[in-house]
Amino acid sequence: MRSLLLILLGVAIGVAALGAVWANVANTPNDPDGAVDVRIVLERLEDGRVEAGLQQREVSGEWGEVLRPRHRFLSREAPALTPLHSSVVVVDTDSRYETVADNYAEYLYQSGQGSAARFHERFGRAEDLPKMLCINDLNDPGFDSYCDGIEAGYNGPVERIEVTDYEAFRLELETRLLEDREIGALFATSVPTAAIVDDTREATGRFVRWSYWIELIDPLLPSPDNLYCVISHGSDEDLFWGLSAETSVAAAGMLGIDVRTEVYHRGEEQAEAIRRCAEDGAVAIATTLSEPDVMKPAVREAIEAGIPVISFNSGAEQAAEVGTALHISLDDYEAGRVAGEEFNDRGVEGHVLCVIHEAENQGLHDRCDGLEESFVGTVERWSMTDRATTVEELSARLREGDVNAVLGLSSSIGTQVRSAIFLTRRDVQAATFGFSRTIAEYVADGRLMFAIFDHPEIQSYLAAVGTLLAERLRIDPAAYFNSSQMLIVPTIVNPEEMQRLLDSLTDWQD
Repeated sequence: MRSLLLILLGVAIGVAALGAVWANVANTPNDPDGAVDVRIVLERLEDGRVEAGLQQREVSGEWGEVLRPRHRFLSREAPALTPLHSSVVVVDTDSRYETVADNYAEYLYQSGQGSAARFHERFGRAEDLPKMLCINDLNDPGFDSYCDGIEAGYNGPVERIEVTDYEAFRLELETRLLEDREIGALFATSVPTAAIVDDTREATGRFVRWSYWIELIDPLLPSPDNLYCVISHGSDEDLFWGLSAETSVAAAGMLGIDVRTEVYHRGEEQAEAIRRCAEDGAVAIATTLSEPDVMKPAVREAIEAGIPVISFNSGAEQAAEVGTALHISLDDYEAGRVAGEEFNDRGVEGHVLCVIHEAENQGLHDRCDGLEESFVGTVERWSMTDRATTVEELSARLREGDVNAVLGLSSSIGTQVRSAIFLTRRDVQAATFGFSRTIAEYVADGRLMFAIFDHPEIQSYLAAVGTLLAERLRIDPAAYFNSSQMLIVPTIVNPEEMQRLLDSLTDWQD
């Protein structure tokens, strides 16, 4: 634990006339390196003296109790222009790293007590328990607390064995099990020592009761120098990617890690960004797979360099082939299928346009595939030639007169779909993917039939968390995750739900 020794600033005679003054000694918020907000409190007393104190801002944001140093008074007779100093005030400034370590140590201690209780149950008695060896692997530091918990909770004798050399430990344990008949229980704090215990029990024929602790994830905060990358395709014209980038940055702040967030129009640029991240020493990477064939070489190069890669958003069907350890996204095919069923339920017939705003994006094609599978009419995949002229091009298509409904595949396109319908004055229904204030208003007042949320905030937040999780895993993340997928089940959002969301956009400020 670190402590910051703060000496209250000298107080000149000129402040004696002030009733109370607050000044920031540290103007930065509490941060991972241990900085802490404090302020000086000066109060003029009835006898004319000025009393000084120090306050520290708590985690809640509130100011704590005023700390009063022993020498803290400025008398009315104090000389002018002469700095005077209080006695020292000690302010605890545990960094986030120390706080996490302390919390985990407490968890291990309590877990050790829980293990002791389970050994009691195994032996069927609480008194006259056999000796337990708590094997503390010093190659994986920090587990002293687990043995502390066992010692505190176990009603029999506990002997701690500190291990640094595994082969030496193997020989020692074999000897102890052969010669010390009082040993009746073993606990190992790591997988390597657990394997040795298992082997030694077999070799000696002493099948004493035992258990072990397996820690798949490093529980401590990573180094602040670690670089994590979240690289996606997308457009700065699309709100989805604005919300996505914003969420990645927010996640980085909440997690206390350095996340590089970048968005690219073309798959080739995105692949090069992955290579740059690898060259810059990234410890984990998250990427979208809108163009899987283009992304595959860069992803595999990163994996071969020992950098775990997870994918999110587009590319669920190709993720395993590309080689990412884990994929997080909306279930795009199912989302298109749900949209088609909703069109059917609302009596939409005939010809539906499925508007693809990124021609190479596999996830968008998956949505149109799902729509084709469930909709009773016909589906046309329609793409604009220029994002800047979407409304004009779509208006021209609608004037041909054979379109009965349109499905936009993002919030930005959904807005443009509505504008095109308004300009043509055609009796055409429309729905969209995505969320924005405008989309919410359009659904709430009936200008759009419904929406299906694509949740950029969930995908991007989990992508950032996923990079941290993959890097913190103590086993091979590619083998452990085994290309598993976390798919968001799509649902229809109706006008009443949209109105509630609109209200909540302002209610939180009340």
